[in-house]
Amino acid sequence: MILPPDEKSADLGDSHFSIEDLVDIHVHILPGLDDGAKTRDDSIAMATIAAKCGTSRIVATPHVDPLRLRHSSQQVEIIKRAVDSLQKSIISCGLSVQVMPGMEIAMAPDLVGYLNRGEVMTVADGGKYVLIELPFQMIPSYTEQEIFNIAASGYIPIIAHPERNASVIHNPNILIPFLKAGALAHVNADSLTGREGPKSQKTAEILLSHGLAHIIASDGHSSTSRQSRLDRAFEIAARLVGEDKALKTVRDIPLAIVLGEDVSVPEPEEYKTRRKWWRIWEGRGSS
Repeated sequence: MILPPDEKSADLGDSHFSIEDLVDIHVHILPGLDDGAKTRDDSIAMATIAAKCGTSRIVATPHVDPLRLRHSSQQVEIIKRAVDSLQKSIISCGLSVQVMPGMEIAMAPDLVGYLNRGEVMTVADGGKYVLIELPFQMIPSYTEQEIFNIAASGYIPIIAHPERNASVIHNPNILIPFLKAGALAHVNADSLTGREGPKSQKTAEILLSHGLAHIIASDGHSSTSRQSRLDRAFEIAARLVGEDKALKTVRDIPLAIVLGEDVSVPEPEEYKTRRKWWRIWEGRGSS
C-alpha cells in the first residue's frame, strides 16, 4: 500500500513516499562478522533505518567463501546465534523488523556439496534459495554448469548484484544462460540510485527493464554510506517498469523467497544495444 510521507521518514533523504512490508534479502547487519555492521549499535541503527523506510523483514547475509572456511558448520551456527541475539535487541528497542539468517556465498565449485552437507546456508535458512556472489572482475568458466547443478538439486540460485560485475556491465546478455539454467538475480538499491557509479546504474536499469533481474535488495553495510533501505530504489524502479512490477521486486518476490515459496518470473529479454548514428552512416558509405 502506498502511503504519504510522514515525519519519521523526513530525515532519511529524498524519498517522496513510503511503502510498507518490504523484504530485504541481502543485508550485512550482523555485528562483527564481516565488512558490514561493526557493533550492536550499528546493527540497531541499520534496522531503525530499514523500519522507517518500510522494510519489515531482513535476511542477514554475512560474506562466506566456501573455499576459505575451516569450520563451515560452525559458521552456520554462529550466524544463527547472532541473528537470535540481534532479534532480541531489535524487539527491546521497539522495532517491528524480523531478522532471518542467511549468507552471501562466493561462487565456488561444488556448491551443491556444501549445501547438502549443511556447511553453507540458504536464504532465511529455508532450504530453497541460495544467494550467490560472483567475482567483480570476471565470471568463472564453471558458473553456468554450477548454477545448473544447484537448480537440478532442488535449490534456486539468486545472483547478487550482477550489475557490479565487469563482464555483465560489458554485456548484460551474459546472464541469460544462467537465468535459463534456473537462477534469479537481484540488483542493489544503491546501483539504481547511482551511488555505485554510472556504469552499475545503467546496467541495473537494463537488467530490471529486460527481465534479467527480478529483485531489488539493499546490500546494506552501515547506517551511513550503504544504508539498508529500499524505498528510493523502488521509486526509480516504478518509473522504469511501472509501480506494480516494482512492488514485486521489493515486496512480493522477496517475500515468497523468505517463505520458501515458488516464484514466477517472465522470460529474460535480450538487450539490444543502440547503434550509433555515425556508425550507421559509415556503414552506408562503405557499401
